[in-house]
Amino acid sequence: MNSPLIAAILITTAALLLIRRGVDVRFVLIVAGLIMATIIGTPWVIWDTFQKVLGRGDIIGPICTAMGYAFVLKATGCDRDMVRLLVQPLRKVRWLLVPGGVAIGFVTNMAITSQTASAAAVGPILIPLMIASGYAPLAAAGTLLLGCSVGGNLFNPGEPDIVAIRSSVNVDIGDIVNAAFVPNMISFVVATIVLTLVIRRMKLWSMANSTQESDQTRLTRATVLRALLPPLPILILLLLQPRFGLFPSIAEMYPQGVQVSAVMLLCSGLVMLVTLNDPRRAIAHISRLTIEFFEGLGFAFAKVISLILAAACFLAGLEALGAIAKLTKLLTYDTT
Repeated sequence: MNSPLIAAILITTAALLLIRRGVDVRFVLIVAGLIMATIIGTPWVIWDTFQKVLGRGDIIGPICTAMGYAFVLKATGCDRDMVRLLVQPLRKVRWLLVPGGVAIGFVTNMAITSQTASAAAVGPILIPLMIASGYAPLAAAGTLLLGCSVGGNLFNPGEPDIVAIRSSVNVDIGDIVNAAFVPNMISFVVATIVLTLVIRRMKLWSMANSTQESDQTRLTRATVLRALLPPLPILILLLLQPRFGLFPSIAEMYPQGVQVSAVMLLCSGLVMLVTLNDPRRAIAHISRLTIEFFEGLGFAFAKVISLILAAACFLAGLEALGAIAKLTKLLTYDTT
């Protein structure tokens, strides 16, 4: 083991310790990358990497616009309408509330990639319903947590993981989603079965305590229409995949598939139109949702893009130090 690899291990260990002590992870990663690049006299590699990633529209655009769309859905209440629509069939079949609740969280996380935002949309509706139906608060919390964190976001083209894979290997979004489908669904089904069995084994449900759930919001035609808006971008992006050949003219214009950012912008405008209740307040309504959209962009940049930038700087430091190549050589078994 040579000195560059030893230096990389020591710096990485120190970085992990600092992160554990509460130092901001972005600061630690950037500084660690800078130190590694400086050791061999090329600190400018970090600045070049920072600038390069900062201008990556294929990364920043999908992630930020997806979060902007999520903010618009939250501001208009369309995310809650979707949850109410999904919950409605479960009201009279209470034994299905655990698997059904997990599925609702999963679907919501598909439309809203943030697990926290998904839980905020599902929780106020699902948890009171489950508790009123005789489930213990612990069972309701477990259902909400599992549903919103088991991986529904991996089916959203704006998910940072999907965007990172596409930018790294330059493959179609549909192929990435297809590759993730089977393992993701297996983990979803297994986790749901385990949670259901645990709740029954721990006796966290009792029909004797069941009461009528208070939120009986009537689903109108307008509510159903609003409920269909959260998953709309995913549906559009999948249907417009060139391999399906459903829209040849669009496939000719976008041989790699329609840009995620464009679809998110289009759907945000559609939400503005559908949720406009009073034409006399159209300007105020559109302005408010435009602000929410860009607030979402800023949130995604501060919470997600900044981490991607910092991680890229850290990796650039490792690469400049030669640690990645050295480690790859050590782990590669030469059969020749």
